[in-house]
Amino acid sequence: MPDPPGWCSETLLRLLTGAWTTQALAAFAELRAPDAMDTATGIAADALARALGAHPDSLARLLRYLMTLNVVTEHPDGFRLTELGALLRAGRPGSLRPLALMYGGVFYQSFADLGRTVRTGETAFDHRFGENHFDHFARRPALGELFDQSMAASSRMFEPLAAHPVITAAGRAPAPATVVDIAGGNGELLGRLLAAHPRLRGALLERPHVVEAARRSLEAAGLGGRYDCLPGDFADVPPGGDVYLLSRVLHDWDDDRCREILRGIAQAMAASADLLIVERVLPGDGSASLAAAWDLHMMCNVGGRERRADHYARLLAEAGLALVDVSPLPLDASVLHARKVPALTADAR
Repeated sequence: MPDPPGWCSETLLRLLTGAWTTQALAAFAELRAPDAMDTATGIAADALARALGAHPDSLARLLRYLMTLNVVTEHPDGFRLTELGALLRAGRPGSLRPLALMYGGVFYQSFADLGRTVRTGETAFDHRFGENHFDHFARRPALGELFDQSMAASSRMFEPLAAHPVITAAGRAPAPATVVDIAGGNGELLGRLLAAHPRLRGALLERPHVVEAARRSLEAAGLGGRYDCLPGDFADVPPGGDVYLLSRVLHDWDDDRCREILRGIAQAMAASADLLIVERVLPGDGSASLAAAWDLHMMCNVGGRERRADHYARLLAEAGLALVDVSPLPLDASVLHARKVPALTADAR
């Protein structure tokens, strides 16, 4: 067998250093270096080191590596932040800093046991930390808050949802319609929908330790009086909603648990209600997608998985729901629209 061409070795070598990239971005974010830099004016590495309390030579070497990633650039007046690097600034709309800290932190540690997960089928996070990811975060409020922020960091995928036909119709209904966000995190998605449609009301169902953060977020958005925050879990889905939302939830669970969740929602839904599910859907043709990477992430960290559209259709059907359509969202995400399967009449039976 002939030796592979030289580009193969270089390509594989670059792939093998991906862990270094994750840690470089996480260290850059953890130092809050992006907050001390500008996109128009440069700063010398030693001056930046003094501002951050960092080791000058080590920081300069980190910046040099980040230049190869187009996170910073070097100019006669010093190092400047690129628009890509600016996404790591704290507090900026759409900031990915929380994701950098999560992917360079606990999730980075659990991925060290990916090989064990592939061999045994056991969740790497549980093995590494001795408990499942939800319990681990619930017992560590600061880490749990960072996780919720990291979920909100990918909120660009939510931007088209306010214009989805189901949401638009609910927003124009003669009587005020209610959107129920199940496991709605800090309220990022629900807040966007309520802001876009002033007639909508909302209800957010979340774990008790998350509900207060969601309430503060929705109140800060000026949505007071238009929502209820309900502490509970999947067994507590409230009836009476016109639209039910399930955003990036089902990929956390195996098929059996997904069926339980969907059956509980179907039981709460009126015949006229709609269910919108936001997930990364695996392409049916094997084409490149972020969903393939997130499938590994879910397998390693929560024991869940990403799924193809036909897989979701089967889970929905087993819960008494029918998949109506699938629409694309940013960041390789999709929104799946489902409705209840009409009950058969006595004559039809």
